[in-house]
Amino acid sequence: MPADLLTADECALVDAVAALTTGAVCPAARVVLAQGRLFTPAPWPRSGAPRRGAPGRCHRNALRLARLLPGAYVEGYALTTEGTVRAHAWCATGDGTVLDPAWSEGASRAYLGVPMAPEFVLAVQQRTLTKTRFLGVLDENVQARDAGRIFQAGVPLHGMLDIGRIPAAPFPNRSPTGVPSHHHRHVAPPAPTPSRATPGPLLQPVRGTG
Repeated sequence: MPADLLTADECALVDAVAALTTGAVCPAARVVLAQGRLFTPAPWPRSGAPRRGAPGRCHRNALRLARLLPGAYVEGYALTTEGTVRAHAWCATGDGTVLDPAWSEGASRAYLGVPMAPEFVLAVQQRTLTKTRFLGVLDENVQARDAGRIFQAGVPLHGMLDIGRIPAAPFPNRSPTGVPSHHHRHVAPPAPTPSRATPGPLLQPVRGTG
């Protein structure tokens, strides 16, 4: 799918993340809105993939999987089938397909996040002394231990992987931490399946731990 063609679910997710950057301060959402990419939901592989992790530990599960398989560790937001936008972490293969070790199959309709190299995430863990209880690179408590460097300057290029679709149309003025000034994009017609139908009104985006 071209970078400037978004599904209705992806548009809803982008709008919800953008809403987090207005009013109440949410620096993680600003980083995701500025540097995030779109990823394609997919069923968990029937063979060749490690076992899934325990529910409620999405960051730890995603990092464990990213160290075992080629691809990226991704932090951002996901649109659930119930229409809620949750902060989340997952993995992505080289073609942008989601590997979600924390959520059940079909739990999410769209994913927007920053693809990071596992080695970079491990370095953040070591620098912030969060290896035993990892809450994610974009967690506010983790960033407080790291002088807020990512909230101020974004994820450095050496820490990102070129995986996922760049939503160029809705983000015409992307910068490391800046918020786009407007949201013009072309919307793809929803696919004729329930999982791709236009979602109803979103609940307020919430912080989740996967």
